[in-house]
Amino acid sequence: MVASQLQAGRGLAQMSEQHEISQLVTAVFRAWQQAGINWLVLRNYESLPHSTTNDIDVLVERGQLRQAEQALLAAATQTGFRVHNRVEFATLALYLSSQQSNAQAHFDLFTTLKWRGFEFVACDGFLRRKGSKDLFFIPHLADETATKLLASLVYTGKVKEKYKPSIVAGLQAERAAISELLTPTYGAGHAQFLVAAGAQARWDDIEAATGALRRALVLRQLTHRPWHAIKGLLVDARRLVRRFLQPPGVTVVLCGADGSGKSTAAREVMDRLKVTFPAQKVQQFHWKPPLFTGGRQAARAPTTDPHSRPTRNPAVSLCYFGFHWLEFFLASHLRLRPVTFRGGLVLIDRGYYDFFVDQRRYRLRVPPAVVRLGHLLLEKPDLVVLLDAPAGVLQQRKQEVPLAETERQRAAYLALVRGLDNGRVVDATQALEKVGADIGRAILDFMAERAKRRWGLLHQ
Repeated sequence: MVASQLQAGRGLAQMSEQHEISQLVTAVFRAWQQAGINWLVLRNYESLPHSTTNDIDVLVERGQLRQAEQALLAAATQTGFRVHNRVEFATLALYLSSQQSNAQAHFDLFTTLKWRGFEFVACDGFLRRKGSKDLFFIPHLADETATKLLASLVYTGKVKEKYKPSIVAGLQAERAAISELLTPTYGAGHAQFLVAAGAQARWDDIEAATGALRRALVLRQLTHRPWHAIKGLLVDARRLVRRFLQPPGVTVVLCGADGSGKSTAAREVMDRLKVTFPAQKVQQFHWKPPLFTGGRQAARAPTTDPHSRPTRNPAVSLCYFGFHWLEFFLASHLRLRPVTFRGGLVLIDRGYYDFFVDQRRYRLRVPPAVVRLGHLLLEKPDLVVLLDAPAGVLQQRKQEVPLAETERQRAAYLALVRGLDNGRVVDATQALEKVGADIGRAILDFMAERAKRRWGLLHQ
C-alpha cells in the first residue's frame, strides 16, 4: 500500500512538472514569434509543446542568436523558470529549472551544425525551406533526414538507433535533394554513397566510413573555404579554453555517518536531475576517484565493522595519508575535470571530509593541522551535502559502530559542514523522494547563482 501510494505521488509530481515545462515551451515559442525570430525545431518535435523527454534543438537565423536567447530568458521568467546553466558547446545550451519544483528543460540553440569547428551539414537553406506546425516551425524532410543521419555519425561514429526508420524513409523520399545538400560538404562520391547506403539501411557500411567522411569534411572546407574554416577553428578553440577555465559541470560530495543513506540518495539525485545531467554525463565515486587504488577498491568487500582493526602508528599513518592525499589531488584534475568540462555531474560518497571526522575508518592517526593543510591544497567540490539524522535513527539503519561513536560523528559532521561556505545540511529522516528533491534543489540553486555570476543573467 505504502509503495503504491509513493508511486502514485511520484506520478502526480511528474505530471505537474511536465505541465510546467509545457507552459515554458509554449511561452518561449510565442516569444520568438512575437520577436520576429527566424527559427525552427530540428528534430524530436512530435509531442511539442505539450511534452518533451529530450533537449529541444532549435536552429536560429545567423545574427539572431542573442535576440533569441533574450526572448527565451524573458519567457522563462514569466513562467517561473530560471537559467541554472549556460554552456557553449557546438550549440548554445540553456538549462532551465522551475523556481517552484525541480522541473527542468534543456534548449540547444544552433546557428550552424558543426563538429570541431567544421560544418558537417550546410544548413544555410534550412530556414528558407521550413514548414509550419502549430506554434512552431519544422525543417524540410530532406534537411531533417540529413541532420539525423550525420549529427550522431560524425560525433560518435554511430547512427542513432531511434532515428534509423525515419532516416530510411527520408532518404527514399528525398534522394536527389539530400544528395545535393551533402555534395558541397563531402563530395559527390560520399554524398551518393550515404544516400544509397542509408536508403538500404546498410548501417554497418555507413558507420565504417566515418573516418573517410570526417577527412573529406575537413579537407574540403580547408581547401574550398580556408578563411571560413580557420575562423571556425579559432572560435572553437576560444570556446574550449573558456569552458576549461570555467567548467560547466558540478562536483558534489555527500557525507554523513553510517546509516544516513548516501548511496541511495545519490541514485535518487541522478534520477531527478537526468534532464540536466543524462546518465552518460554522470560519474559516481565511493570515497575518492581512484587512480592508483582502483583494483583494490573494486576487490574490497563492503565494510561491516569499520573500526575493528587497530590504527597504524603516527609515522606509517602519515605515509598512508600522503599517498591518499596525492590520489585526491591528481584525481581532481585527471578524473573529475574531464567530467565537469563536458558539463557533467560528479557525485562522491564521503570524500576527503572523512579525514576530519573518522580517521579510524582508514586506520589513521594524523594531526588535525595536517588534514587542514591537505584540504587547503585540494580543489574544492562545488557543494558538500551532509545527510543528517539523529543518532538513534542512524543506529536503526546501520549498527556498524556503537551509539556513542555515531553521536560523535554526527556532531563532528554538523560542525564541519556548517562551517563550510559550500556546505549544505539535508534532513535524512525524510522520505527518500524528499531527500533527493532537497539535494537536487540545492544543486540547481548553486548552479543558478553561478550562472548569474558568470553570465550576468540578471533576470533571475
